[in-house]
Amino acid sequence: MMIAFSVTPLGVGEEVGEYVADAVRVVRASGLPNHTDAMFTTIEGKSV
Repeated sequence: MMIAFSVTPLGVGEEVGEYVADAVRVVRASGLPNHTDAMFTTIEGKSV
């Protein structure tokens, strides 16, 4: 199974890099195969 998502922090102003970086850190800490590009973070995992 693959899932792709993007993070769009609303109401925090124009500086959103910190919030996006926090989300990417959580994904990478999961240990699942993942890829982050300019638009999405994609995660791969087993379907149950």
